[in-house]
Amino acid sequence: MCVTGGSALAIDYFEITNPKFVPVKVGLIEGAGSEVTAVQKVFKANLEKVLYFQIIDGTKAEFLKSEEVVFRLELLLKKNPDQLEITLWTQGEESPVAQKLLPLEEADNLRKTGLLLADWFVGETLNFKGVSDSKIAYTSQKTNRRKNIMLSSYDGTLQKRFSYNLGSNNLASWSFDNKNILYTTFTRSSVQLTIQPSIRLRAKILSFPSGFQPLGASWRKDGKSILLTLMNKGNSDIYSYNLADSKLEKIFAWKSLETSPQMSQDGQKIAFVSDSARPRRPQIYVHNMLTNKTERVTFRGSYNSSPKWSPDGSQLVYERQIKGVFQLFKYTLLTRRHLQLTFGRYDSEKPDWSPNGKQIVFSAKKKNVSKLYYISAFGGRSIRVTTNANDIAETNPVWSK
Repeated sequence: MCVTGGSALAIDYFEITNPKFVPVKVGLIEGAGSEVTAVQKVFKANLEKVLYFQIIDGTKAEFLKSEEVVFRLELLLKKNPDQLEITLWTQGEESPVAQKLLPLEEADNLRKTGLLLADWFVGETLNFKGVSDSKIAYTSQKTNRRKNIMLSSYDGTLQKRFSYNLGSNNLASWSFDNKNILYTTFTRSSVQLTIQPSIRLRAKILSFPSGFQPLGASWRKDGKSILLTLMNKGNSDIYSYNLADSKLEKIFAWKSLETSPQMSQDGQKIAFVSDSARPRRPQIYVHNMLTNKTERVTFRGSYNSSPKWSPDGSQLVYERQIKGVFQLFKYTLLTRRHLQLTFGRYDSEKPDWSPNGKQIVFSAKKKNVSKLYYISAFGGRSIRVTTNANDIAETNPVWSK
């Protein structure tokens, strides 16, 4: 159960943990003025992605009579100084349950007000922090072109190319402070790791000893080092790499293949993939850095990979192959239970958590080309992130922290 924002609200709870949860209808009262209209547009685009709400436009009188509309929201423009007065009602109530004054940004930045409104509404109704100002880094590839790292706004309306080198770029990873993005660059003659500030300043290429080929990497909590997979003489192991002096330290160097290291937010655990139990049948392991113990956590299925930590470190989301199709699963460390999140005849791959732990972004090939989708962390329906053309494949999404 997820309790709504305090005892003032007439609605006791929404059962958003149920995969069959039906989105709650929100009546958005028609606003007056171009500024209000612009803010409402941003608000609707972001609230739609939350998955728990359905926006309906109409008048105050219409919503008062409606038995389906659970919340009513009105925006009024105030002058001197320019502000938006936000008023929220619940079903059948004539007195508001919450009000808020938001600063009205300049005309060219009304989007900021819309984002603040979306996050305020989520906080008031669902009692957790919104993620409207978060970003998704992902791999974009137009048909017969090189791969590039792109940045998407949460609502998918803003898309910016991030990588501009001459190679093919893939497998992005946000630093824990969101200041840098690490990704892999493939050229005709080499594979390189690239670190680039998220504000798109000059990139830095990492160097490795001769014979070592990087296969992907992620950040350590300290931001001064990274975890990476290096291939050497046909075997892949996991290393720690110090950014200041390029020093390598072996973390997992078994006789099998070890890949995909991911550090938890508290810096105490590392999830990774290994086929040590059976060659070419990867499983997920968790290493506790405090106890120095390593535990296998997946046992069903012959292919489990791409683990990512929830923000609180209590769960992992990952992909498992079932009858030739990849599906998303969630693993809870305390209960040791696995929950399947996606179903269908198409591949769902490379999941990652939202900063508040309530949603998951992933790549799915529902038609001929892979696209990005959001799904609740509890399962259920999914929704497209972007509106990119059908000839652009979207893969390997990672959410900012």
